[in-house]
Amino acid sequence: FYTCRVSTGCVAVSDAALLSIASGACCPADFNGDGSLTPQDIFDFLNAWFSGSVSADFDHMGGLAPQDIFDFLNAWFAGC
Repeated sequence: FYTCRVSTGCVAVSDAALLSIASGACCPADFNGDGSLTPQDIFDFLNAWFSGSVSADFDHMGGLAPQDIFDFLNAWFAGC
């Protein structure tokens, strides 16, 4: 995951946006992008969330909130 920000060189003209590069079908619950849905995805997501990483903004609502955890777990249990 990469954090991108558009700017004029002097000032930012956009909020930070999440950019991810994935191959094949997209599965948001495969948080670590290894191609399989495992408990490690949950641990990696929670580590990102508790460290404040923008990659854990699962609902893309502009910040980390407890709802991101619930949304991620719902996606994980639903499968890909």
